[in-house]
Amino acid sequence: MPANGLVSGVPGRRPWASLGVVALLLTGTASATVGLAAAAGGPCGSLTYDATNLPTYDHVVVIMDENLSYPALQKPGVAPYLKSLALACGSETNMHAATHPSQPNYMAATSGMATGVGVRTVNDNIFHQAQVAGSTWGVFEDSMPYSCAANNSTTAPTYKNGHNPAFWYNDLRTPINTCKTFDVPMSPGLDNAVATDTLPAYSWVAPTLCDDMHWATTCTYPQTSRVAVGDAWLSTFIPRLTAMPSYAAGKTLIIITFDEGGEAATPGVNCTDPVAVPAAIEVAARASGKPVVVYPNSGETWDAGRRRWTGPAGFAAEDVAGWVAAGARLVGGCCRIGPQQIAAIRRALVR
Repeated sequence: MPANGLVSGVPGRRPWASLGVVALLLTGTASATVGLAAAAGGPCGSLTYDATNLPTYDHVVVIMDENLSYPALQKPGVAPYLKSLALACGSETNMHAATHPSQPNYMAATSGMATGVGVRTVNDNIFHQAQVAGSTWGVFEDSMPYSCAANNSTTAPTYKNGHNPAFWYNDLRTPINTCKTFDVPMSPGLDNAVATDTLPAYSWVAPTLCDDMHWATTCTYPQTSRVAVGDAWLSTFIPRLTAMPSYAAGKTLIIITFDEGGEAATPGVNCTDPVAVPAAIEVAARASGKPVVVYPNSGETWDAGRRRWTGPAGFAAEDVAGWVAAGARLVGGCCRIGPQQIAAIRRALVR
């Protein structure tokens, strides 16, 4: 079992569904009880799995990259450094994006709930949970002009606040604006923390649009090179983390993940009123000629003014059989579809 991890998740892509992900675990210990340096010739050690004595970490570092699906990663010559980590360390291949585009996936990754684009939210989140528990967190955004910053295409054209989840959480702004304190530019904040091995308990790291495999017109290279440039960035950044004593001691977990894929994948219906699902399946199936993914919401309506859900729920598991007959092959749920409804969907699918 990996001790430190580089968990790299690569979901599938647009418009609503996602493919599998690669997840990498870099380990820096050789046993479950003794912290040793990483194995010679590679960044990973291992732990003996013990369900009664699971490893704990002092630091978790999440690096969010952009728009690379698992099938794309498997192509020859694509992201050789990232693939080398997958081979040398641990990988998880059953990870999925919540939706499209980017910001809702960043919010889902940090709160469990996808939100709209450009929308602040009252949802609880891992940053707030850390500070309530008396722990520490930090968001490190490369090229962000100042702490907890909005977009500015003039002064920071390669920074995007849609890639900065802490910016959107209300509970990080009141009663104390901790976003202003802990959501900071990567330099010097992260540089200093890595150099002194004093990372917070939870770190979120977002490279620039030119280094996270997203690309922007202000980047100095063609869009076709976005993955190669992002892979090169990882190859210089990750060794800085794995050189930290806390990593070698098995106390730092490094996760690399992707918000979604970057290629056409399975078509689908996401966060849609169940009433509209049958017609949407028909359109998606006819337009793509592929099986369709269906993630309906509950049918309730979000009242942004009063900040609450209103109206009756229109979801019924009895409708699932009709969706499957119309072309759906993967059925789940989005907003207000909880564990009970998912269980009912499963029962409807396995009859």
